Amino acid sequence: MDFISSCTLDCPDGCSTIITIDDNGKPSIKGNPAHPFTEGFACPKSKHSLERIASPYRITTPLEREGNTFHPISWDEALTLIQQKITSLRPAPQKMLHVRGYGFHGVLADSSRYLFNQLGASATRGALCDNAIIEASIMDFGSLNQNDYRELLNAHCIINWGRDVLRSSIHTLKLLRTAKRHGTEIISISPVSKQEGKRIHISDHHIQITPGTDRFLAAAVLLQLVHDNKISKTTLEHAANGQDFVQHIASLNLKTLAARCGVSIDDIKLLAARYQNTARPVSTIIGWGLQRYIYGGENVRYIDALAVLSGQIGHSGAGVYSGISTGKNFNNSWRSSQTPPRKLLVPKLGEEILAAGDIEFLWIDGTNAVNQTPNSWLVEKAVQSVNFVVVVEAFMNDTAKHADIILPCALMHEREEVLGSYFHTYVQYSAKVFEPKGEARSDYDIISELARRLRIPMPTAEAILSSALDTPAITALTEEPLNTLRKQGFLPTKHPAIAFENYTFAHSDGKYCCPPPQLHDEPEISDEFPLSLQSIINKEYIHSQIPEEVQNKPLEVHVHPETLMEKAIADNEHILLVSPIGQLPCVAKADTAVHKAAVVVRRGGWMRFGRNTNCIIEAHVTDIGGNAAYYSQRVRIEKMP
Repeated sequence: MDFISSCTLDCPDGCSTIITIDDNGKPSIKGNPAHPFTEGFACPKSKHSLERIASPYRITTPLEREGNTFHPISWDEALTLIQQKITSLRPAPQKMLHVRGYGFHGVLADSSRYLFNQLGASATRGALCDNAIIEASIMDFGSLNQNDYRELLNAHCIINWGRDVLRSSIHTLKLLRTAKRHGTEIISISPVSKQEGKRIHISDHHIQITPGTDRFLAAAVLLQLVHDNKISKTTLEHAANGQDFVQHIASLNLKTLAARCGVSIDDIKLLAARYQNTARPVSTIIGWGLQRYIYGGENVRYIDALAVLSGQIGHSGAGVYSGISTGKNFNNSWRSSQTPPRKLLVPKLGEEILAAGDIEFLWIDGTNAVNQTPNSWLVEKAVQSVNFVVVVEAFMNDTAKHADIILPCALMHEREEVLGSYFHTYVQYSAKVFEPKGEARSDYDIISELARRLRIPMPTAEAILSSALDTPAITALTEEPLNTLRKQGFLPTKHPAIAFENYTFAHSDGKYCCPPPQLHDEPEISDEFPLSLQSIINKEYIHSQIPEEVQNKPLEVHVHPETLMEKAIADNEHILLVSPIGQLPCVAKADTAVHKAAVVVRRGGWMRFGRNTNCIIEAHVTDIGGNAAYYSQRVRIEKMP
């Protein structure tokens, strides 16, 4: 028997999937061949969802803390304890804090936001992942928008500025391969070596850049365009502060910019030649790593400026791909309510909770917050300081182990959900294929029952889904969107194929907004901590959703052989990775793909297994959007004592 579902993980592809249950009851999963973007294949992350459902480590009954251990309790007992605590705090709702992450996406997933907004609880602001790129794009264009993904195939040149398509967004990888077969030139830019860059970015030419310095390269290419008199006069007329910005660019020095980003003048001229040839459209893909620096927002804005002022935006094959909102196609009015009394900054969550000093109730769902937030040890201390902590979770991870009550949640394919993507515009249906394991419940069911006990009106799941799909982008193409969605698993939506066509942008004046005429230097690098720590994406697992059984080895740190040689460290030697706030035992792996100024680890390991680099990452915040600036962390490697 086949079921159409979809992946709800924090990934741009938003794959539509087919789950097949054979005659023996064994399930398997594959990409939906009928879906125009998924095209019949899915990545390992999606396929691991069946393993998570069946995991022997899964929490399947409510648990209550008793000293340093937990014991099972009934749902009635768990919700009664929670109800009593919330009721006691309703006169002072700011003492309740709701922390919601994107461990899974969906319309119903936001039900917890609805409830805690109704209660007037404190919430969070900023983000761990994407706010810098979101806010930068809105500042530039007036909205978070991009060309249809198929427009990549109309580009003569694709500049992949930092997106690792082998480990993230593998359907973008397929698009790049298709474009390449059709003769499109692909140039990639990232801190990895030329050989590795060509492999992971599927590029004809790779430019290795010093970590975090993307704005200097974009400025250098813009300066070359100024020298060549190739700034587009048409787009300059559509830029609110274009002349001031171009004068600022003209005042810069090409050799200085090249030195700051570690890129040769020849490569700068190569990029300038591609961008300035408007007869051959260029599409620019912006990776999500380059925003995770202190000046990550400025990195994004300078790349946007390069695309716009060269005229490589707003027409077929030319545009900037940085992402779209997952809620782009939904009506979210159902969840609107009062503004939270205060919002704590997510990248500094530990510090903010401790500074507030009065948080007495903490509800965490959709995130392994202790593990994923910078300065994890401080976040752990902050969570421990709260009198009553509820964690909605399926595994005893670094956050769940500090809960007073753990509520077991249904997993993907055990709950009905409707969601969007942040790369394509199809609306996806994630079916409830399996009954939740044990006593686990969907997040919506948990919240709706708690709302009933608190006498807070809560829309039904059916009403929420129907309301969410009531938007012009959907109803223009489908008369009965929810029924159609349940039958076929996905819906197309109505949007222009070209974003910002004819240089008409979403600001009230219709113009593009250039960055301020300034260019910030990178933070000074100390001799004590000379290396950039790059905690980058894992190919097999999303964030910290990693099975316990695969975390039984020391964390591997990839380092350039010359960097190891300077420290007299051998390949496979046990070492310490040291930052200003702590150290982690690791194993050194000699890797010529890594930039000499960096060390690379795969993110997501748990604290209790000694594999979580966020323990030694300080709570740096980006210049725009309140984003965690993970990659601005400086470290050193040293021999094990």
